[in-house]
Amino acid sequence: MKPDMLWKIFTVVLGTAIMPLAGWVWSVNVEVTQLRNDLGDLETRHAEIKDQVVDLDRAARTLIGVEKDVQHIREILDRIEVLVTR
Repeated sequence: MKPDMLWKIFTVVLGTAIMPLAGWVWSVNVEVTQLRNDLGDLETRHAEIKDQVVDLDRAARTLIGVEKDVQHIREILDRIEVLVTR
């Protein structure tokens, strides 16, 4: 066999091994890029939810304060009622 023919056979064998690997590397790279994009979206959503939790916590504390105020007003009205009905 001629050295030229051996080189051609070697390149064909090498090509059949490398091309599928190149395709696999490409597809993995695409998947990694998609995961990075998804992670970025999730980080943004996490920050939004964290802000909402802080706002809801403030609202809950305000609501608790209002409930205490209403309870206090009811107690005062009950005392006034007792004084008026005597």
